[in-house]
Amino acid sequence: MAFLPLFLSCALLSALSITNLGLITSMVSFLHIQKYDVKTYQVNWPDNQLRLTVLPQHIWLDQGHTSNGVAGYGFFLGLFGMFVAWRQRDRDERRRSKSLMTLIILLILAVLFTLSAIVFVFVVTYQTNNQTIESSIATFGVKYPADHWTPETWYKSLLAQPIDDSLRGAFKMHIHTWEAWRWMLLPIFVVDVVALGLAVAEMRRQRKGAQPFDYPVEK
Repeated sequence: MAFLPLFLSCALLSALSITNLGLITSMVSFLHIQKYDVKTYQVNWPDNQLRLTVLPQHIWLDQGHTSNGVAGYGFFLGLFGMFVAWRQRDRDERRRSKSLMTLIILLILAVLFTLSAIVFVFVVTYQTNNQTIESSIATFGVKYPADHWTPETWYKSLLAQPIDDSLRGAFKMHIHTWEAWRWMLLPIFVVDVVALGLAVAEMRRQRKGAQPFDYPVEK
C-alpha cells in the first residue's frame, strides 16, 4: 500500500515529538520549582559552607526553547502528514496532490529546523561541559557568576559538589531526562528525512502519472 509507509513515518514523527515535548516540559517544570520554591541548595565545602542559589547567573535556556519548537512542530506536522498520506488512497492518479506538495515543503523546513537545533544544542552542551563550580567564587544570595552553563551541565557539576545526599537522586533522574530529550532530536531528524523521501517519491510518481503502489496501473 503506497500511502502506508508515509502514514507510518508521520505517525512515528508525532509519537517521537510528543514524547520529547513531555521530556522538555518536565525540565521546565523542575527548573521552575527549583527557582521559585527551593531557591537555594546547601553546599558544604570545607572552606565555604553556604546555601548556593539554584541556578547560575549565566545559564543557556535557548536550546530548550529551540528543541521545544522542534517537538511541537514535529507533532503537528506528523498529524498533518498522516492526513495527507491517508488522502492518497482514493485520489485520482492523473491529478497532482497540492496537499502532498505542501507536506513536502513543511518536511523540508522540518529537516532544516531539526538539523539546526541538533547543531545548536550539542555545541552549547559541549562548550559548557566539564566545568567546575568553584567554592572561592560562590557567594550566599548571589547567582554563581562564573562561566556559562546549560541546566544539564550545571546540575552535573552540582553532583560533584558536597551537597545533601537527598538531592542526588532527583538530580540524577532529571539529568537523564535532559540527556534523553537532547538525544531524541537525532531520531526525530532521521524520521523527518525518511518522511520527506517518501513524500518526494510519491510526488514523482504522480508527476509521471503513475498509480500509487496499492492500486494496479490501468491499461
